[in-house]
Amino acid sequence: MSLVTEVLLVSGVALDLVGAGVLSHAHNAESIVELRQDVGDDEGAAVGEPDALSTHSQLLAEKRIGFLLLTIGLVLYLSGLVLKSPEGVALMGTIGAAVVIGGIVTSLVFTRVVGGKVRDQAREAQRQEDPDALPEQ
Repeated sequence: MSLVTEVLLVSGVALDLVGAGVLSHAHNAESIVELRQDVGDDEGAAVGEPDALSTHSQLLAEKRIGFLLLTIGLVLYLSGLVLKSPEGVALMGTIGAAVVIGGIVTSLVFTRVVGGKVRDQAREAQRQEDPDALPEQ
């Protein structure tokens, strides 16, 4: 394989790894917020659980293990690509690590900027009591 092909493969898998980590954090945070809101609420049971709290706890556990396994799988896949690369482990490992770090930094900056804008829109909608002013999902 050419260097460009190797870089594309390693970079793509590295970004998948970052995406899985970001999604994991987002889903966990969302579930924790829902758990806090539902403490003491007996409605909303699902997945064979007796109440909403148990249901959300079960879903949170499933999300965590699912994304953990996805992340581990992508780490193994990325490691395999780096090790089999004819371009050398040092070069491809450095590229993979740089893309992961770049993806993490980009996602942190993006979530701060966009999160702040969405938070401001939600506060304005709440102040105006206008649900149509809420940001789209």
